[in-house]
Amino acid sequence: MREDWLLRRPEPDLAEVARIAEAEFGATGTLGELGSQQDRNFLIGDPAGDASILLKVVHPTVTEAEVSLQVRVSDALREAGVRTPRILTAASGQRSLAIAGREGGESRVLAYETVRGVALADRHEIDGARAEELGSLAARVANALASVDHPEARRSHQWELGNAAAVVERLIGELPEERRDACRRAVYGALQRLDAVRPLLRAQLIHGDLTSDNIMLDAAGALWVIDLGDAARSWRIAELAVLVADVLGRTGSLAAAARAVSGFAATCEDPLTDAELAALWPLVTLRGAVLAVSGWSQIRIDPDNAYARERLEHEWRVFERAAALDPDPVEAQLRLAAGLTHRAGLVYRDLVPGLDRVRIIDLGIRSVALDRGRWTDAGVEQELARAALGTASVAVMRFGEARLSRVSTDVREPADTRSRCVELWTRPGATVTAPFAGRIETGAGFAELRADGVVLRIEGIDPAVSPSAGEVRAGAELGRVGAQAPGLGRLVVARRMLDAAPAPLFAGALDEYAPEGAADPSALLGLVAVPDPTRELRDEQRRREHAMGGAAERYYLDPPRFERGWNTLLIDTRGRAYLDLVNNVTAIGHSHPRLADAVGRQLHLLNTNSRFLYEAYADFAEKLLAHAPDPSLDTVIPVNSGSEAVDLAIRLAQAATGRRDLIAAREGYHGWTMAADAVSTSAFDNPSALASRPEWVHLVDAPNDYRGPHRGTGAGAAYAAQVGRVAARLGDEGRPAAAFICEPVLGNAGGVMPPEGYLAAAYDAIRANGGLAIADEVQVGYGRLGGAFWGSELQGAVPDIIAVAKAAGNAYPVGAVIARREIVDALRDEGMFFSSAAGAPASAVAASAVLDVIRDEGLQRNAAIVGAHLRARIEELAARRSLIGRVHGSGLYLGVELVRDRETLEPAQEETARICERLLDHGIIMQATSERQNVLKVKPPMTLTIAEADVFVAALDAVLGELEG
Repeated sequence: MREDWLLRRPEPDLAEVARIAEAEFGATGTLGELGSQQDRNFLIGDPAGDASILLKVVHPTVTEAEVSLQVRVSDALREAGVRTPRILTAASGQRSLAIAGREGGESRVLAYETVRGVALADRHEIDGARAEELGSLAARVANALASVDHPEARRSHQWELGNAAAVVERLIGELPEERRDACRRAVYGALQRLDAVRPLLRAQLIHGDLTSDNIMLDAAGALWVIDLGDAARSWRIAELAVLVADVLGRTGSLAAAARAVSGFAATCEDPLTDAELAALWPLVTLRGAVLAVSGWSQIRIDPDNAYARERLEHEWRVFERAAALDPDPVEAQLRLAAGLTHRAGLVYRDLVPGLDRVRIIDLGIRSVALDRGRWTDAGVEQELARAALGTASVAVMRFGEARLSRVSTDVREPADTRSRCVELWTRPGATVTAPFAGRIETGAGFAELRADGVVLRIEGIDPAVSPSAGEVRAGAELGRVGAQAPGLGRLVVARRMLDAAPAPLFAGALDEYAPEGAADPSALLGLVAVPDPTRELRDEQRRREHAMGGAAERYYLDPPRFERGWNTLLIDTRGRAYLDLVNNVTAIGHSHPRLADAVGRQLHLLNTNSRFLYEAYADFAEKLLAHAPDPSLDTVIPVNSGSEAVDLAIRLAQAATGRRDLIAAREGYHGWTMAADAVSTSAFDNPSALASRPEWVHLVDAPNDYRGPHRGTGAGAAYAAQVGRVAARLGDEGRPAAAFICEPVLGNAGGVMPPEGYLAAAYDAIRANGGLAIADEVQVGYGRLGGAFWGSELQGAVPDIIAVAKAAGNAYPVGAVIARREIVDALRDEGMFFSSAAGAPASAVAASAVLDVIRDEGLQRNAAIVGAHLRARIEELAARRSLIGRVHGSGLYLGVELVRDRETLEPAQEETARICERLLDHGIIMQATSERQNVLKVKPPMTLTIAEADVFVAALDAVLGELEG
């Protein structure tokens, strides 16, 4: 066994490090050092660039053969799908190279690709969800290395826990004297427990140092394993013990440590054994002792090692916290976390009769039983319980579930929705029995059963034993289920760890899933808990990032996961409701029953495409044409998106005029198809938009009288004159314009209203030159503006072609192009049009239902009333909050432009981003828009109420107050 444990870091020649990086790996640039206990790590190149590499100079005592073990471990992990930086092959074909030290000796050098991310230890708190995820990662590492063999796998080193006793004995003199006795006692006790199961422990190759220092989190939220230098053959359970020790040291929480065990147990290919779980806490204690003595010894021999010095107290905390806990009750908690009984050989008795044949009541965010807004009904939980007991003797409401039935519709006062208990509903008078033997304590309506540090509390019981009953056997009667309501009994079952004080049995969205004072009792009842929604949220973030890539736009740095909407609310999977102020797509509100029923019914009948004859499409077309701004607009073509609507509108104009060129306003966004993108000039959506326009697109200034070149009286005529001049110039050049396209209200700019007279004059100008007028009403049409159904109507203008989508289907894939018949008929010369998705009966039914709801519920009028109120409130706010420059828009399409100076109009871009993030904390969904990203876009469902508008204004006032100090 090697005992060269007092190792100073190597002292390589830095010039030689740089030479190897360039000659063997093509890496040049700055050389920066990263911390290490006994090796040296150098980052070479531009950390923000793609050419960076990490050169690891291992200690001279590590042989070339041992370094080859690291290479084998790296390859095995990558083959198994565990993220770890690739070890690069040098130009000479080698995976490791030699480098001489300045004081003699030779070290091996490994080159790694770099990971764009940060070590968990540097930036991130470890909560329960993260601890469970780390446990799962440790199991994946163990799975990947289980069958890997290597000649050097049986190497002996300081950090392999089989050497823990020898390391502590050799180095304990390095500890401060007042800490030595405690260390000796704890190590002695841990070794006694370990020796009892040592022959039964499974051995394999392990990483050996999976801690938050050696796990990185990348920009997509994925975890990476780094630093393979401690890989060796050891006990499998040692892989978990090292991680659990780190989690305990960083959190001080046994519950967090248990979550790591839970993650490991759920992921490891071969189940954890009784022996491994008996060895786990002793190994955690030994790991803490090894860290403590090694840290102090490293400082003595290498006093300039800042990395080792920074970690001294953390390493002592690991030991101190592990040694402070009685290993017997701790083992019981960790066994439960692993899905086993709290003592080996136990079989739990049913708490109530029929617990093996329960009916689960789904109260989660996506529960079918809570559709159509039923989740807002008072008493719905009891109603569902009564219904469930019609087919089962016991109904269960599960631990861990974010209950939709408890979500507050007042976003100012989020409710505690996440269950940290199990509720058992059954008939009053049912017998309650002890699941396991232990000491019983009773009181008014409750009983607590304690054994091995496990505390099971049962509320809703009429106790059958006295408060001083003492010990009870498994299966002993504890009492009877009390009556919650006529014919209904309910037990609330909770669990605590060790001597923890009780924690609230319902938690908020950001609270811990299972703290010591409200641990999961499900295993004691033979039930399965609902997974932690925080962990599921992070998993979903990674899945989305992988599926969609970096080019897909998303809201928020750390976004909520929404799985239900209702009217103006979005509900996330952690049980909080948010007021949606950005979804102009869902014009009639989220999950409108009338729309859902109509589409669902049609899907039971027929769903084909527009080439077939069916009734629904003509119904929709007639309803839409009833809103046309002029009778001449008499034909409707179905499309499946706003991009397709604009694309088709352009093609219609080109076909009808026989021309190719178009005139478009700057700062507009019209879509992602080739033609729609060609006329889109928003620099935020496409930073190279202006430089990359095709030669057939000609730009005019955005008609913005707040920021543009023309302001005040006459601005509308001045902007429109530019359209006329460009159209005339194109005619003179022999390439006359087919059309002029513009949003009647500049949605992408933040709801900017063109100055008075602009649109009608611009339309006159293009028509005077033989072209057509296209109104892109995708964002602002359908009554959202309050004063008119179409934005062009507010300007007193009638376009030749209207493109609409978004609100048309309330997020169902349907939109339309409205035009005069002769314009549509011109398309026949280029081919016939049909639509597979938008031309399907279900799409037409959806579109009809949306128009019906807008009419029947008076949503255009609501947009006018609530929008006027909201605008007035924000303008009042502007008198006190200097960041507000102007309120743009109309109805429920408003833009709050934020500026640092009302004279220079300097955009408050950073402040706007912070405001959006802080509004989220207030329960408000808000996003920035415009090329300058300094406008709050206020475009909620048209069902927004005055009370909800006031909630937003109050939240905005509070956040602006924070910024202004």
